[in-house]
Amino acid sequence: MAEQPTTPPGRLNDLLRPEVLSAFDRETFEREGYWVWENVLTDEGRRQWTTSLQKLQRLNDEMVMDTDWSAINSANCGLQNPIRNDITPEARAKYCGGSELIHHFISKELREYMKDHGLVEPGPTLVTRNYESHGVMPEWFPGLYDDFIMDVTTAHPQMMALFSKVLGERFFYDHILMLNRPVGSEGRRWHAHPYRQGQHEVEDPVGTGQFVTKEFLHQQCVRTLCYPEGATIEDGCEFAVIPGSHLYRIPFKWSTQRPDYDDDMETNWLKGKTHPFTGEPLKILRLSIPPGSMVSFVHHLPHHVGHRKANTDMRWGLLMAYRSPDPTAEPAKWNESAPIYWCNRTEAAGTLSPTAQRLFEGDNPI
Repeated sequence: MAEQPTTPPGRLNDLLRPEVLSAFDRETFEREGYWVWENVLTDEGRRQWTTSLQKLQRLNDEMVMDTDWSAINSANCGLQNPIRNDITPEARAKYCGGSELIHHFISKELREYMKDHGLVEPGPTLVTRNYESHGVMPEWFPGLYDDFIMDVTTAHPQMMALFSKVLGERFFYDHILMLNRPVGSEGRRWHAHPYRQGQHEVEDPVGTGQFVTKEFLHQQCVRTLCYPEGATIEDGCEFAVIPGSHLYRIPFKWSTQRPDYDDDMETNWLKGKTHPFTGEPLKILRLSIPPGSMVSFVHHLPHHVGHRKANTDMRWGLLMAYRSPDPTAEPAKWNESAPIYWCNRTEAAGTLSPTAQRLFEGDNPI
């Protein structure tokens, strides 16, 4: 008797509504630079997505509070000042309860060290409560600590179909992050992103506007945000975009300070810019995204996240970024964004799935 295929851990077959997937319009996505997958999650999918994000936030907070951060120093990780700012218990408590708070004490270099080498024995380790550490924080690689998130970001057929619609059949992992915004979060000011490390960009972080085009770039990094409980204007932390602005090919303030609110954008960067297809002035569009929805957008599209208002709950969110292949990339076993320590260990154990292998491998694998 032939072996029956095994169901991947965490698999929820009835995850997305097929009619929402099939309604995707490629022409609109390329012209405007974004697409909202409204109400794409099934009721069960929405519940599980929220449950997983709640669990992962708890695990992240536990690591922040339980790990002996004072034991991490230049002598045992080869980094200067791997820990920034105060790490007393009182200070660490302020780094809990939401995303992008641990940046206040974990340096960018230590984050890269975790990705490449892992904070594991015999050196300083991330302390966990009866579950396996993968050497990195759950906020930055959530799928390593949750089977459902691992499945939806590396293997689930419906999710892979969604990503294929915006990127094509072959695409690579770029980054996946929790973006949970508590009450009082100031969100993010206007910015855009480069493809890979910016080596193919034709404009600087502010741009001249001389490279505006109607052509859709094939070298794309498409970010997809999932908001299982929504991200509405009424509650704050809503998502805003400037439709058509990606066609200016400007990675707006990706590598500089980002002080711009709406008034700044309208007075300065947007002044005189028109939509390449319609000829209408470019305008800010605030999206009120209902529960169970996602939004996909290209890397050159300036975007903004508003402040989370008082008397609301956490805005639960997961950012899933994938990119198209770069034929000029240097040959490598894993791509530059992959969790290399985890990939090597999982491959050696024979448990790296074929789909994860395809997402994490180098553009020109060796």
